Amino acid sequence: MGSEPSQVRDAPKSSGVPRSAKLTGRTRSLSRGRDGSIEENISERMRREQDALIRTRMLTAAVFGAMLSPLFGIVDFLVWMSWDAQLPLPGFLVLRFGMTLWFAALWVFLRQTDWLPINAMDWLIFAPPAIALGYMAGATGGASSPYVAGTTVLVVARTILVPGAARSHLPVVTFLVLSYPLSVLLFGPHGGNVVAMLQDTTAMGYLAANLFPLVAIAGLGLVASDMIHAMHQRLVSARSLGKYKIRKELGRGAMGVVYLAWHRDLGRPCVIKVVNPEKDESGALRRRFEREARETSMLASPFTVRVFDFGITQEGQLFYVMEYLDGESLQEHLDETGPQGFALVTRWACWACQSLAEAHARSLVHRDIKPANLFLARTADGREVVKVLDFGIARKSDEGGRKRRRRKLDTKNLPANAELTAVGTIMGTPLYVAPEVLEGVDATEAADQYSLAASIYHLLTGRPVFGGATIEELLMNTLDQAPYAPSAARPDAEIPPGLDAVLLRALEKSPQARYDSMETFRRALEPFAADAASATSQVAALSHEEL
Repeated sequence: MGSEPSQVRDAPKSSGVPRSAKLTGRTRSLSRGRDGSIEENISERMRREQDALIRTRMLTAAVFGAMLSPLFGIVDFLVWMSWDAQLPLPGFLVLRFGMTLWFAALWVFLRQTDWLPINAMDWLIFAPPAIALGYMAGATGGASSPYVAGTTVLVVARTILVPGAARSHLPVVTFLVLSYPLSVLLFGPHGGNVVAMLQDTTAMGYLAANLFPLVAIAGLGLVASDMIHAMHQRLVSARSLGKYKIRKELGRGAMGVVYLAWHRDLGRPCVIKVVNPEKDESGALRRRFEREARETSMLASPFTVRVFDFGITQEGQLFYVMEYLDGESLQEHLDETGPQGFALVTRWACWACQSLAEAHARSLVHRDIKPANLFLARTADGREVVKVLDFGIARKSDEGGRKRRRRKLDTKNLPANAELTAVGTIMGTPLYVAPEVLEGVDATEAADQYSLAASIYHLLTGRPVFGGATIEELLMNTLDQAPYAPSAARPDAEIPPGLDAVLLRALEKSPQARYDSMETFRRALEPFAADAASATSQVAALSHEEL
């Protein structure tokens, strides 16, 4: 399956995974007319797994019942021998033996039967012992009988062994609890006389003292069962998204989690990015995600990671599915090998320019270009090519020359690490975000150009364009300071003065002072790239399948 996937961003280095992950998330499917929507697949799978779990637990309960009934028969014998010679021991032993046979027969029957509804299994396994234990309590003193402990054990076993939504299991648990007072009434000293029992203050005292804890235990058990059920649902949802089987988490960041997954139908690995949205009561985020995911999936450049599916999980999380790439991000490459030569870096940049030029032609602005989102992938024949990752926070640029909105700069929601993606007022990564975006203007194609130039600068020099002791200082430097020329930042690299001029123009504070398009920027970089023209034409000829 190749080396470990590295399509992860924004994961802290201490996490042990490559630095990269952002994602996004209602329970309606966004699948596009395929057989069985994502939502239906998840719901059906969750139902099947829950049913299988409960059936297994029911079988376990039957086994325990068959094993414990004879043991409790020994307890009956010891009670008869020690302190209650009036105990109807023969009847109790026959009852215990009958329950043992009942549980054993149920176990054999249920193992060979998958058509019996779970509710029927529930009643068959737990109702008979509840009635038997109630009779024993009634026959050994009624409300004061110590055999109420048997009913308590049964309630605890039922709520532990059979997890599920509390409302679905409430009828059976209620019956188990009520079996105690009803049996005491029917089989106890009062012989079914409700009035006489209510007038017996001693009996009512015992009944209250035993019944209230029993109700409390049943309530706590139902809550615990409901929590276990909810945890199982989340686990199933996390492990499987319809046709995609989750293999493991690759990383997580400000906007969600990235997973390595397996496409069940195609039998191939893929990468799933799950995004946790903030409040989306109007559904606007969901509609925008659907629209922009469709747009992103139509990008055909061989220098763009392919997005071939998207949807919404049971938990309301948005997700999209990307091709699996073998390689590493340029951020990882930089961390491992240090700054690179200008000819190689500009060749990588030319490929990224082509990816972004196509996106801009569709009015898509990436908004988070950085070395971690530029992936050095290996083609089928072993060649390397850079692909642009993570259009997860991409958005349609304003159309019709609409005036850009300007918002007040808010630094409260910025990440502590300047290499992580910010969410909220500022969208992007502080080390690479354009000055106008920091001032509250919506990101444009020119902002992507700035971010790409800042990424090139970092790859060339080993240091970002601007730094600062704090995030606030970094932002102020980005807004107010002029950048050093790359050749001045790394004198030993022999960076040509012409490349200095190209990058400094792309790093201008004013968007209007930069190149008028990503294609123009690419043409300015191309003379400095190592075999840029031939390499570009060769890779551009490759299909997505070959990549």
